[in-house]
Parts: sequence; C-alpha cells; structure tokens
Amino acid sequence: MNVSFLHSLHYEVLLSFSLYKRQTHLKYLTISKEWHEYTKRTISSALHDEIISLEDLEFEDFSVFLIEETPYKTDFHAYMNWLSELSVGELYEIIAPFATSKKKIPPDLDKRRRLHVSLLSKWHKEYFQFIEHEIGPIIQKNVTQATTIDFSTDTYRKIEALSKGLVFDNYELTDITLIPTWHFRPLSLHDIFGKKAFITFPCALHDEQETLLITKALAEQKRLQMIQHIKTEEKTFTELVQVMGMTKGNIHHHLLLLRSAGLLRMRPSKQDYFLYQFRKERLNDLSHYFS
Repeated sequence: MNVSFLHSLHYEVLLSFSLYKRQTHLKYLTISKEWHEYTKRTISSALHDEIISLEDLEFEDFSVFLIEETPYKTDFHAYMNWLSELSVGELYEIIAPFATSKKKIPPDLDKRRRLHVSLLSKWHKEYFQFIEHEIGPIIQKNVTQATTIDFSTDTYRKIEALSKGLVFDNYELTDITLIPTWHFRPLSLHDIFGKKAFITFPCALHDEQETLLITKALAEQKRLQMIQHIKTEEKTFTELVQVMGMTKGNIHHHLLLLRSAGLLRMRPSKQDYFLYQFRKERLNDLSHYFS
C-alpha cells in the first residue's frame, strides 16, 4: 500500500471555503460555531451571497485530485492559473477515474470550473491570505512530525492513531493520501474513491486542550452509558438509537463529542454508515498529559 502526504495549503483554502458553505459540525470544532459569523463580517456581502447561492459543492469535492495533480502546490495564484488554463478534456481526464454513481462529475464542467476559480480566488483574497502566515507553519510542523511515522507496518493502526479514530482495514486500498487540517480540528474527514482514500488528520492541539476534550466527553452519564454499549463490540448508529432509547439528534451529538475527543473507533462501511467502538487506548493519553 502506498501512503503519501498532501500538505499544500490549497487544500486548507478549499476546506475552509467548504466549511463556510456547509457549516458542518462547527460547534464541535476548535474554530467554534462563532467562526462563521466572524468570517461573515470579514468578507464582503457580495462574496457571502455568492457562496450561499452555490447550489452544491460537487466540483469542490473533486478538487482534491486537482490539488494533488497540480505542479504548483505552494503558489495559490499559480494553481488557480493552472486550473483555469486546463482544457475541459484535461480536466475531465484528471477527475473522471474517481467518479461514481454517487459522486458524479457536474455536467456543466467548464462552467463549474470557472465559478470555482472565481469564488476560491475571492475567498483566498478576502479571508485566507490573512491567516495563511499563522496556520502555514502549524500545518508544516504537523506534516514534518507525521512523516517520521513508518507506515510500512501496522498501517491501519497508525492511520487510526493519526486521524484520532478512523479505521479502514475492511477496505482493499492501494493508495492512501493523508492531509493535515487546521480548520477541521479536532475531527477528521475521509473520502474513498475505489481503492484510493483521502484521509485528513487534525493538527495537534496543546496538551491542555486535548485533556479538556477527553474529560468533557466523559463528564456525562449518557455518554458513559453509550461507551458501555460499544466497549467490547461495534455498533451502528441505528443500533445505538435503539439501545440508548434517545433521539437521533441526541445520539449524533454525543457521538460527535466522543469523536472529537478521539474516544471513538469509526469504521466506515461500504454501505455508507459507520461502525462505532470505544477507543480505550485513548485514555492512556491522560496519563501522558498529567505526567
């Protein structure tokens, strides 16, 4: 299996843009749910309206392949120029191998590419360039540390530790690309395209922050009960709803808090659901933090 790193800041531009559009899991992230309102006041109302009016992020979801393919991984403007100058045929050739029945290439590919370049360029100019000097060194430091890991043995176990819980040993993967993220801390994302997977891992937090995530996640009776149900065997979301007797919204909330603390082992199935199990080894980190 080939394990590589993609640590271009272009991905962080894309991720922050997607977060602003989708507003996914914001209250569980280190940037907090207030980030959206703060950023809304920072960027122009015209850009905000353009982002909100965007129907979907189908093109953006394929953009990771473009970032991986471009020879301009450190110069954002050069990357935008490169992407603008690709012919539709070249663009299609890059992303077509990874299209599926669920992840379809937009039919208006050229139009979506031009809109993507326009919006992402504006997003970089009005938002990202002002924080790039802060998060760039952090991402580089985390990549440098992660590249010391020997992934030739116990590959999935080491990726689980790096991503704080994602497990893929039920997939026959040939290529895994690991991507450090700052905006999505302390959670991880994944995308699987055939035998290729993109897995993000959160930039490390300070020991005190990690300790608070763990202790806060454990300081709730319902979550402790949930841990009992997944302590020795995996359960699906539906099974947890049934055994806990709680609403789906509440189960989702508790799972995200456990996930953000790195207390969940999450195994994505090929049927688009997760299997959850308690990561008891995460508790060992508490003794490290207090030593």
